[in-house]
Amino acid sequence: MLWIIKTEHKRDEDGGTVALELETEDKRLDVNIRWDGCTEIHVYSVTEENRELKDTFHTCDLKGFIDSLKTLDNVCQDYFGEGSYWEREKDEEE
Repeated sequence: MLWIIKTEHKRDEDGGTVALELETEDKRLDVNIRWDGCTEIHVYSVTEENRELKDTFHTCDLKGFIDSLKTLDNVCQDYFGEGSYWEREKDEEE
């Protein structure tokens, strides 16, 4: 997945980056993320006709949120396994 930086917000004093506005190449996600980990994620439904906002997630612990999603994926893989969305090839796991 390719992320495109739409805007980079900088500090006046030293020019350091304080926030980024990013969007995926397919326009299904866009993110406003700050230096302190606070993040707002927008999830879109994209059709030929339009791009409609479907959901928004806000967290100030992005790494913790990602870790939670990874463990959720592992639980689902264990319970649903073969023949399901969560089925993994051996090469994907490594």
